[in-house]
Amino acid sequence: MDEIDRKILKLLKENARRSYVEIGKIVGLTEGAVRRRVKKLIDEGRI
Repeated sequence: MDEIDRKILKLLKENARRSYVEIGKIVGLTEGAVRRRVKKLIDEGRI
């Protein structure tokens, strides 16, 4: 888990209904990249 993953987790903890597009704009990634990272975090049991 890197710094971007930590930022994504923090944003989701603050507001779990936040869109991947919105998260991407904040952390500097595309919607697809955020989606892949969230799926990876779920698969690893971090979410």
